[in-house]
Amino acid sequence: MMLSIHPQHVQRILDGVKTVELRRTRPAVEPGQPVAIYATSPRAAVVATCRIVQVEVGSPGALWAKVGAAAAIRREEFDAYYDGVSFAVALHLGAVKPLASAVSLSELRLSGRFQPPQTWHFLDHARLAQLFGRHPASAVLHGLLALPA
Repeated sequence: MMLSIHPQHVQRILDGVKTVELRRTRPAVEPGQPVAIYATSPRAAVVATCRIVQVEVGSPGALWAKVGAAAAIRREEFDAYYDGVSFAVALHLGAVKPLASAVSLSELRLSGRFQPPQTWHFLDHARLAQLFGRHPASAVLHGLLALPA
């Protein structure tokens, strides 16, 4: 899975302050799911990997009580993000590792048409090979898929 995250949130994840990524919809993932973290514009690059540790779904209020601190955002931001929805999703992230060499959007586009995910894309070995080619991060990402959950 390639997960798009705003750069300021990516930095908090890399710093270990943010261990939960919030979503308005639930991706079809289970604990152990490997993730490539794509930092959105202006960074526009795959910068790290991690694994899904747990997925929680609940009302926004109940989820805030459980994961608010781990989400590393202000309550006002949380409430604005979930305004008008009846359920919220928390993706607990673990085994976060920055890539030694980030993969820029321009490098990802060398393989042909690539649009960064609005929320997430699912990837397999063939798609990884197409997107990352001979980039040094390719071996790391293929290895992530090969590891047991």
